[in-house]
Parts: sequence; structure tokens; C-alpha cells
Amino acid sequence: MIIVYLMGELVDARTAAQRLGVDVRSLYAYVSRGSLRRVPGPDGRGSRYDSDELELLARRSRPRTLPRPAASIDLVIATRVSTVSDGVVRYRGKDVTGLVAAGEPFERVADLLWPGSAPGTDADWAPPATAVCAPRLAPRPVPVLQRLAIAVAEMPPRPGDSGAGPDWPGYRRRLIAYVTADGGGPADSVARRVWRQWSPLRPTAPRVRALNAALVLLAEHELALSTLAVRVAASARAAPAGCVLAGLSTLSGALHGGAPKAVHEMLLARLPVTAGFGHVVHAHGDPRAAPLLEAVRAFATPGDRALIDAARAGLPAPPNVDFALGALSYCARMPSEGATAIFAVARTAGWIAHAAEEYGEAPLRFRGRALSRAR
Repeated sequence: MIIVYLMGELVDARTAAQRLGVDVRSLYAYVSRGSLRRVPGPDGRGSRYDSDELELLARRSRPRTLPRPAASIDLVIATRVSTVSDGVVRYRGKDVTGLVAAGEPFERVADLLWPGSAPGTDADWAPPATAVCAPRLAPRPVPVLQRLAIAVAEMPPRPGDSGAGPDWPGYRRRLIAYVTADGGGPADSVARRVWRQWSPLRPTAPRVRALNAALVLLAEHELALSTLAVRVAASARAAPAGCVLAGLSTLSGALHGGAPKAVHEMLLARLPVTAGFGHVVHAHGDPRAAPLLEAVRAFATPGDRALIDAARAGLPAPPNVDFALGALSYCARMPSEGATAIFAVARTAGWIAHAAEEYGEAPLRFRGRALSRAR
């Protein structure tokens, strides 16, 4: 396990014990075993405990909704990009469900994830004239994530897109604008452009609002596997495009970016939904599912709402954001891979935030050790 500590808020012993769900004597036992650090208080006698370290310790002991294999590996990395705790997903300290309720556009939320740069203007998010605006509604032999990877690789580079200090603010807006180009107006939102790319339905306000909610809710989620792959690439000082390609490759897995596509296809075939429920991190239900399903219901037909309700009733656990995204792409009459495309465009914002943060760490800090395995 790799643990990289950044000192957070210091709290007293009683508060620390409450956050761990133990009594003070158990707290002291954690210290004596070396599982928790104690920081002397201002008077030199009392003790203080790092809130970030308490969260890491609590998370290791927190029950999960899904069992973990005995050989699983938990990698813990301190980050300021997002946190997932107590059933709340926070972007730079802001509850993501609150951002959706306030109607914040994806562009502003992406800027929130990317510190150190001024909020982008409409011009910053406009697709460049060189972007290829090919229609994407018709099925193609090349999977959507491969097409996105080709677009990432072929986007014309600019000075500062590589080297010791990439121009992260410039690159990240240009990339999202480039892969969502659809030939529409330059001031159109990312959500409206993505809707037109994938749905044959008109981009009415409720429909675009639902797609924007999906982009916001999926922009970041702590250290998901694709994000970890991005950070490993950034630790090796891969160029920004290389970091994003690492994320896309991992997202292509059936158990990651493929889940909402599977939900869409099962809804379309009127089959029992066997994906999109429970969550390994959210023990009491994925908080992102409800606001997205509510936004979907706002534009869905009565028949679509009945189908979604029946599918939810058959799930063995609460629906997660994959189920909600699959429902969105289905109700939007998109091809099923449209759900994967939305996921990828949204998560690019978080990936680049993590890559930029990793560039601030010592390079090559991820190194595994292999043990000889008995035959």
C-alpha cells in the first residue's frame, strides 16, 4: 500500500474517536500500534489527530457493499481533487449533488476541478476550426472509446502540451471542446453539443439539463481505476494526451465504462437488468443516482418511466450512477455506446485534474513489488 500524507485539519481525541466510530481507548490503541499518528497539541500536553489520516483509517475499516477478493490491493493517495465520504461526493470540498441542484454547467464544474486557472470563457470552450465534426449516430465498426482515443491522439498539439510543465488549463479545455465538436454554434454548451452528437431527439432544455447533470456527476470520483491509470502515466511524466489515453484504455473495460452501455442494452431488449446496482465505495447507495434519475424522468415518456421503475424494482441493491446513465442514453434514443461516450467526456475533466496534481509530486513514485508465486 502507498500512503502519501498531506496534513489536514487537526482535531482532538474525542472528535477523532467519533470519526472512527470507536472509544478513546481504542483510539490510543491505534496510536500505539503505529496505525495513527499523534500530533502534540498547542500546550505540548494534549494530542491532535490529522482529519485526513482519520478518514483514510476509517475507510480501510468501513464495510463495503461488495466483498473484496483476498488478493485485492488498496492504494491510498492523498488528493485535493475530490473526496468520497459519508455518502457524499465532494469536488474541491463542494457536494456534487448540490452543484447539480444549483444547475451549474459542466464547464464551470470542470473549472472548479482545475485549480490555478481563471474560469474559462465561451471562447475557451468553443471547438477549434480544425475539429472533425463527423456525425456519430450511425453504428461504426470501431468502438466509441477507440474513436475518442484517435481524436485525442490526432488533436493538433500546441507549444506547452508536453514537457516538464504542460499547459494544463489550455490543453484540457481544448481537448473537451475538440472531442465534442458537432458543427453547431461556437457558444453552445458542452452538454448541448454532446446531445446533438448522440441523440436524434431535439436538444430541449429538460434533455440538455439531464445530460449536463450526467456530465457533472461523472466528472470525477476519487481514485477510480481509470483515474489511477492516469496518475501512473502522469508520474512517468507522460504528455497530457498520453495521460488521457491511459484513462480511456482503462475505461474501456466492461466493468468500468461498459456498465451503463450494458444497462441501456438490457432496457432496450426488455431483459432483467443485471448491472448498474450497488457500489463498492457507497455502502448505503450511490448518491449520484437519484439526481440523475430525477433529471431523466423530467423528459422521459410515461412508457420509459414505467420501464425504468420496473427495472429498479428488480435490482438486488439500490441503483448506481451507471444505471442512471444507461437510463439516460436509452430515453434519449441514443445508440447504447452513447452512454460510454458521455462517461468518457465527463471523466476527462477529472483525469486531467489528477494528472496535473500528479505532476506536482515526485516522479516515478508508483513501483510495485513482485513475489514468487507457488505453483
